[in-house]
Amino acid sequence: MSVDHFDQAFAMSYGTESAGAPSGGVQSVDRAVAVLEILAQHGEAGVSEVAAIDVHKSTAFRLLGALEAHGMVEQESERGKYRLGLGVVRLAGAVTGRISVTRHGRGICERLVDDVGETLNIAVLESHQAINLYQVR
Repeated sequence: MSVDHFDQAFAMSYGTESAGAPSGGVQSVDRAVAVLEILAQHGEAGVSEVAAIDVHKSTAFRLLGALEAHGMVEQESERGKYRLGLGVVRLAGAVTGRISVTRHGRGICERLVDDVGETLNIAVLESHQAINLYQVR
């Protein structure tokens, strides 16, 4: 993927055309979130692709290393591309359990899946994107 593609993804994430950190934010946190957003949108990325958020490769490498140490990203193979880690799932699970639509809808969803034999998703719309909260197979 091209650097321009990742710059655009970063800009879209923050609703700005600038690849700089949003005003008023903590720069390292903003950058780490930008890395997670890139991986969420594209599935995987290398250090050079992550550096497209307007940081030096060494900074991108340190960001990925810190996120990896916390289980938020994982490296596919030695010196390979990075992807989201299971730590993200743990955090997402903590949120979805609190959302009333998933808490109240689980029983109904499970009965519906039993009746129709299809996969069912509960999703919410956020900034023109569907965010999957719960799935029953």
